[in-house]
Amino acid sequence: MLLSLLYQSYVFAFRPYVNRFEEMTKNPREVQLANLSKILHANRASRFGREHGFAAMQKWSDFSRSVPVRNYEDFSEYIEASVNGEQSVLTRDNPVMFATTSGTSGKPKLIPVTAKYLKEYRRASIVSCYNLYRQYPGIARGCALGIISSAEEGRTPGGVPYGAISGAIHQNEPAIVKNLIAPMPYDVLTLPDYETRYYAILRAALTMPLAMILTPNPSTIDLLCRKLEVFGEALVRDLYDGTFKPPSGSLLSQFGDHQELTVKDTRRAADLGKLLEQGLFKPRHIWPELSLLTCWTRSSAAFYLSRFPDYFDDIPVADMTYCASEGRGSVYLPSGKQVLAIDSHYYEFIAEEEIDDANPEIKLADQLEEGRNYYILFTTSAGLYRYNLQDVVRVTGFHNRTPVIEFQYRGGNVSSFTGEKVTELQVVESINSLGSEAPGSSCFRYFSLVPRFADPPFYELFVEVEKDPLNGGEALAERFDQSLMERNIEYRSKRESGRLGEVRVRELAPGAYERIRRQVSDAGSADAQIKLSHLNPRSAVLEQLEILGSVKQI
Repeated sequence: MLLSLLYQSYVFAFRPYVNRFEEMTKNPREVQLANLSKILHANRASRFGREHGFAAMQKWSDFSRSVPVRNYEDFSEYIEASVNGEQSVLTRDNPVMFATTSGTSGKPKLIPVTAKYLKEYRRASIVSCYNLYRQYPGIARGCALGIISSAEEGRTPGGVPYGAISGAIHQNEPAIVKNLIAPMPYDVLTLPDYETRYYAILRAALTMPLAMILTPNPSTIDLLCRKLEVFGEALVRDLYDGTFKPPSGSLLSQFGDHQELTVKDTRRAADLGKLLEQGLFKPRHIWPELSLLTCWTRSSAAFYLSRFPDYFDDIPVADMTYCASEGRGSVYLPSGKQVLAIDSHYYEFIAEEEIDDANPEIKLADQLEEGRNYYILFTTSAGLYRYNLQDVVRVTGFHNRTPVIEFQYRGGNVSSFTGEKVTELQVVESINSLGSEAPGSSCFRYFSLVPRFADPPFYELFVEVEKDPLNGGEALAERFDQSLMERNIEYRSKRESGRLGEVRVRELAPGAYERIRRQVSDAGSADAQIKLSHLNPRSAVLEQLEILGSVKQI
């Protein structure tokens, strides 16, 4: 009852803001140019602003003429100066933290975050949560479990914390949200030991009426469900005894006093014990209030969704809005679609086919065309100007005059020996098609396609198999090859002409994916940042596949 009243109060308090955003979508250019003007004016005295003449800029064409499109490496000198303590480098306001996110070389990138930026980032969350509740009112039946990572993993030489932006946003939520709507303690969510963290999250969650689970990466939800199966008996025993004894052997005293981990509830434990005996110890039975899952559902993330029906039956899955440490891209609409978050940052776009041109045409939000793919450029109050995140989004329509977008894939993750331009999305769709004979389940725990230079070059498919859909490696290679040809005509042409060799398959030993994921986590990557690519993984991940996976040819 209390949560229901709280959600109703939320709707009442934020309806004016939601209505305001709705009006904004009718005039996207006006809103966007106003955003740019505010950013330039606020940061004209920063080192970057002085070097690029922000004070003299009168219109957006001045900005685009004076500031080139950049990637992270182009900002590295400014970011390094800020990390080392120089003041007012990219922005007048100094960063309150640096958000860590994965880099192409394996070394984490440090994204500056200002207090103003956090407020901009949250604007899209307010409208999205409002619309999410209106579409799925059942989430008011209980609390939410959001998986985050630590906001402070360390400090820069200049004394500024660096860590996950998800943790920083959580810490800035009102106390009533953290205590009632999302009551999982921050210290539990950020326990340093991998196994202990997941055990602790589940131990505390068993005492909560979960109505929603939200985290960007669906592989995290999948992992929680698998840990339920592994830890089931130990979790129920701990709940019955009022103890906390994770299989990892970690001691509770190492992590402070967490009362949520020593709750004793013999009645609840007895009910859960019955579910264990009946083989029903799964989220849909453990938490009858569960009404919604929200995570990424596009691109490579779609692979993990095939397992969800076994855990959750028909509980709906809402696509989490497009976001990254570098910026917030979309707002959730009541229809389930996502509109560009025009009130958060300033955005520009380059048509996908023009990205390698010397002078590609730069478009604003109101100039986009339905059905086309674009690279999205961010300009934010945190000091990233015309930043190319290498993300490709597709315009699927318009809400009023503002584009409705869908994230497609990382533009940089394309493999091409002879012009075939295989994308990660095509690889995921090809793999998913192989499991179509077994709806609601998955044949693979993990997979990644690796280009191999040879004569002729070929692609090698690494797979951790849960059940073989095609009874053997040769059949798997043949069906995958055929499925990829159906999705990429250039790949078909190169295969049929002999310029590309046959796909080969190498099987990973059971448990390889989780061992690799744990190693990446132990190296400091946040859960939301653990994205083991399904195409052309980084050299470090490929090395782990070969070492930890006990690879064998099939």
